[in-house]
Amino acid sequence: MISNRRQALPFFVVLLMVVSVFAFTPASAASSIVATLDADYGAYSFASVNGSAEYTVTITNDGDVDFEEVEISASFMDDTWLSTNVTFSASGDESPGSLLLGPLVSSAVIQVQVSATVGNGAKIDFAEVPMEINIDAHDDGGEDTSMGLEAIVCVTNWKAYESNYPNQPIINTFNRGDSYDYQIVVENIAVTKNPDNTTAPMPIRDHINVQYSGISGWTVTSDDETWHPFYGGTLEGMDASASHTWNVAIELMGDVKAGDHVVNFQATSTDPDDPMGGMPYTQPYGMTAIPVSAAEWYGVSVLGAGSRNVDLSEGSAISTWNVAVNNLGNAKDTFSIVWDTSGVPADWTLSAQPDTSGELDWQASSSFDMSLTVPADALAGTSASFSMTATSSNSDDETASQSFTATVDQHYGVSLSVDSDSKSKAPGGVVDFIFNVTNTGNGEDTFGIMVDGPALWTPTASQANITISAVSSSQFTISVTIPEDKGAGDKKDFIVTVTSSDGESTTNHSVSVSTSQVYGISMDYVSGSDGTATIIQGVAYSLSLNVTNNGNGVDMITLTMENQPPWAALGSDSFQIGPGQTIPIVINLSPSTSDVSGRDYIFQIVATSADGSETTSPDLIAQIEVKETEGEEVVTEELDEEDEDGRLPGFSMVVSLLALTIVVLSRRKD
Repeated sequence: MISNRRQALPFFVVLLMVVSVFAFTPASAASSIVATLDADYGAYSFASVNGSAEYTVTITNDGDVDFEEVEISASFMDDTWLSTNVTFSASGDESPGSLLLGPLVSSAVIQVQVSATVGNGAKIDFAEVPMEINIDAHDDGGEDTSMGLEAIVCVTNWKAYESNYPNQPIINTFNRGDSYDYQIVVENIAVTKNPDNTTAPMPIRDHINVQYSGISGWTVTSDDETWHPFYGGTLEGMDASASHTWNVAIELMGDVKAGDHVVNFQATSTDPDDPMGGMPYTQPYGMTAIPVSAAEWYGVSVLGAGSRNVDLSEGSAISTWNVAVNNLGNAKDTFSIVWDTSGVPADWTLSAQPDTSGELDWQASSSFDMSLTVPADALAGTSASFSMTATSSNSDDETASQSFTATVDQHYGVSLSVDSDSKSKAPGGVVDFIFNVTNTGNGEDTFGIMVDGPALWTPTASQANITISAVSSSQFTISVTIPEDKGAGDKKDFIVTVTSSDGESTTNHSVSVSTSQVYGISMDYVSGSDGTATIIQGVAYSLSLNVTNNGNGVDMITLTMENQPPWAALGSDSFQIGPGQTIPIVINLSPSTSDVSGRDYIFQIVATSADGSETTSPDLIAQIEVKETEGEEVVTEELDEEDEDGRLPGFSMVVSLLALTIVVLSRRKD
């Protein structure tokens, strides 16, 4: 059974692993040697326990001094690794630990085979054991020089490599979708020690896994039944001296940068016979690495386009887009940008349009902002459109386009005015208010019309709604009928409300309607009178007429007489009269004895209302009789339906007629 303990290498050991296999240690300007190390891979050679790691050291005298003696030796950092486990052989000579190589003249070359045996009591704490190979050159003149080489003994039961090892496979150039075949080999190098100190191949029980661990974009597949799509190839032990080959296909499926890449397979194992519980071993990087190359390809995409809705309710507005040009190729590229702005209205302002993306690395982007200024007076539904096309500078076939649009949203608004805030008319009349509605929105709108006020005044709109184009006006009429029984000065308010179709934009206006005063005067004889009076010279009489206010308000009446006899006078020439009220007026008659008798005096009363309208009374007739004696009692005849002191109508008239009859009879007796 082969067992070894493997732990993580200390940091200083790792440093030794990466030291160059070339070393130059000139002793002087005239003496110098150079040595190179050839191993299984770099500084690494592989051996199992009981096996030997093989190296070749080539020593060259590149100075001017001939060396009398050159010695090669080995040493280990771990004391359990003895230098005597290292055998040197050259030109038929062989020696453990060190070997004298003899003289080495200027420009001469000598090769030494180095075999480092694993075992013989060496403690194997790490899978990778550093070994220093020392070279010392001497000459009789004291021109000595020395140098060292760092080698790594990698203790393992197996090794994995690409089938062309130690050479590299042909580097294939992949386009996307291309696939090439390769082979990964795992070889069992474990040996056992025979009683005669010889070795023989032996089977192993190691759990070996070879898994693709390269960069994204590449896929690895195999038809081998021991190859898993995710976990790679797996071997559960190997026969003595056996090897296993996986035929794998490498395909470029994704996006990778143009140029050289390495598809690496990581080889690991655990040994179930390891007393440390199967600590994992990972083979040094490189032997299963497959160099590949990705061809250049080109592509472009553009982002950031789209539609914008523009709200102009607060005035001019700006729509913006953040635009990106993306390099979808796998190499550097520059993209030209061409714009089509023919769909942008003349009074809309588009920001500057870049004509190039600038140089973009693969998977890089260039971004910039575009803005479109929309004027405040743009109508609802008005739109602008523009587009851009990006084209690769490396391939005219690689283009990408996108379009941008901006559409003005409708906003709503309304204002209302009227030809007059207040109007008046007589009872029974109809007052019309002409309202002017202005659509302050930016699209056609239908406005609902409502009027609130006293129902008895029957406020009515000429229409229930009105449709108006954007930024335009139209008219409607509100009619109010004044009830017949309303007095002068009666006033009512009416509120007219106009509401936009959005249900939110509304305005109202208040108007008032007042009842205007109607003037109407009539004059009639008092009851029982025909307006005719017979009077005697020198006797005072009075006539009365009824004046009635047929209007709807208080009136100030001014009285005058037409065809006025000189002896006739009005009791009052003006008075105030309420609506529907009747007031009697008095005409005083005082003919003298010199006034002509025997004829009729015809005259009229003219009543003038406050509005200047005139009403003329029926004719009044006064007949004068001659007075035949003096000293007789004067009698006054009143043609009135009611005495001035408010007594029953006709009483004064009866007394006057009785007195007149007595006078006449007394004259006849004389």
